[in-house]
Amino acid sequence: MKSKYYLLLFCLIPFISCSQSKKQSEEVKNEAPILKQSFSSLQFESDGKPCIASINQRYMFFKEKSKYSLSLFVIVNTLEKDKNGHPTEKEAAFFNEFQTQILQKLSTALGDYCYIGTTTMTGYRDILLYIKPEHQKTAIEVLEKIKAEESRIQSISFEEDAQWEAVSGFYDAVDVKF
Repeated sequence: MKSKYYLLLFCLIPFISCSQSKKQSEEVKNEAPILKQSFSSLQFESDGKPCIASINQRYMFFKEKSKYSLSLFVIVNTLEKDKNGHPTEKEAAFFNEFQTQILQKLSTALGDYCYIGTTTMTGYRDILLYIKPEHQKTAIEVLEKIKAEESRIQSISFEEDAQWEAVSGFYDAVDVKF
């Protein structure tokens, strides 16, 4: 069972989009973007149920958090679930494709943002990002269009979080391998 989740997370990495600025994005494209990113898989429990997080270590010691002070969490419902409420293989493939679509559309509209990772909880996946506060209106417009086309988006939430406290527990749990 664990191997399926690790395989899923491993397959997800090539589809991940991450940017800090347009100039840095161009540099990353020229220098093998997957090598510039490093994701840690964390297992934890919530309400006694197993959960998995895939956290981008690139932002572990990020010095410009205050520029990207608005957390953006997109919750996508799981329809086909295993006994733990996690996605089946078919559902995981949908999540990967849908998540890639969301990140690509946000990247086109916003230019720069910080993709932190995902959590897979009982019955849903949470996509975690940080954006500049001035990009909130644009992000809402993009995500509302996507939500109109795909009803599985349960919620879109924003919160001012200049120190990234909402994800600090994940970064505290990450075993850094530099």
